[in-house]
Order: sequence, then C-alpha cells, then structure tokens
Amino acid sequence: MGFNRYLENNTTTRTTVITCPVDTVITIIGISVANVSGNVTDITIELNNTKLIHNATLTEGSAFVPVGGDQKVVMVAGDTLAITAEYEVDTIVSVLEQTV
Repeated sequence: MGFNRYLENNTTTRTTVITCPVDTVITIIGISVANVSGNVTDITIELNNTKLIHNATLTEGSAFVPVGGDQKVVMVAGDTLAITAEYEVDTIVSVLEQTV
C-alpha cells in the first residue's frame, strides 16, 4: 500500500512524521520539505534519533528534497521518522508500506 503523509510543522519541537507499525516494512520513496515561513529556517530530519539531515538551511519560499529519485529509506517495526524546524515548514513523505 502506498500513501503520502502531510505535516505542517511550525515549532522547534521535534515532530514525529511516521512510526512504523509492528509486522510492517515502510520504504520511504520521497521526502519534500517546503519553507512556508517568511524567514530563513534550518531543518533536521532524523530516523531513530540518527540524523539523516542536520541543520539544512532553507531560504524563504524554498523547498528541499532530501529523499527521492535513487534515494530510498527503509523503516522496520518501531522505527520513527521525525523533523525539527525553526519556523513553519510543510513536509510531504511518500511511502510504500508492506505487511510482513
């Protein structure tokens, strides 16, 4: 099954985007982060507290695609994907989910 997860994040709080359920494997096929604030903002994306992206700077009105094309990320049961941003960003995560 495939789905997109959309997240509006407007605080510096670490926000979990996806938690992989039991008996499931999730393949992240795309992540897109758009800076919708009027400020330059830094973002951090983590998988299980390991930084995939650390303090990437997004200028006002810009977007960043850290996962897509040949890049994929695999999550197993209990894994979490989280994002932290200084100012408001919109995030879309596209995944394929398989039960095992």
